[in-house]
Amino acid sequence: MSLKNFYIIDKNQFVAHGDYLSKKKRRYGFTNIKLGRNVLDNLEITPNDNYIVHEFKRGKKVLPGDIFQVLHYMNILRTKGYTVENGEIHTLGSKDIKIIKLDEDAINELNTVYTELEKLRNEIIPDPIRNYYCNHGCSYSSFCWG
Repeated sequence: MSLKNFYIIDKNQFVAHGDYLSKKKRRYGFTNIKLGRNVLDNLEITPNDNYIVHEFKRGKKVLPGDIFQVLHYMNILRTKGYTVENGEIHTLGSKDIKIIKLDEDAINELNTVYTELEKLRNEIIPDPIRNYYCNHGCSYSSFCWG
């Protein structure tokens, strides 16, 4: 399964804001890492050589897409042979940290999303419908409106 044609627009203001947040929130023991076209905000390596994926979001709520993003990163690491302990989503508007586990159910759900994305690659793209996220957080808005 290849998702190589889906990529983020690097010049988007929301991507720039997320990059700023990841640098501002960095602690000792974190490093940025690039996996193919994916760039993880931070990756923590624990003393027992497990990995924890950290993503920083600017909102107060964790959205389903945020969870799938972290699951995707965790899955990439897992398929490359690394032991992934969990993922964490840090939100700017809250001190809460959402812990994401990569269990069998999550892997099955992620595989379903991958399958749906593959189906979309072969379909005619429908006309876009503008919604709240078009102007408040979508890193792919130039695909629809650009």
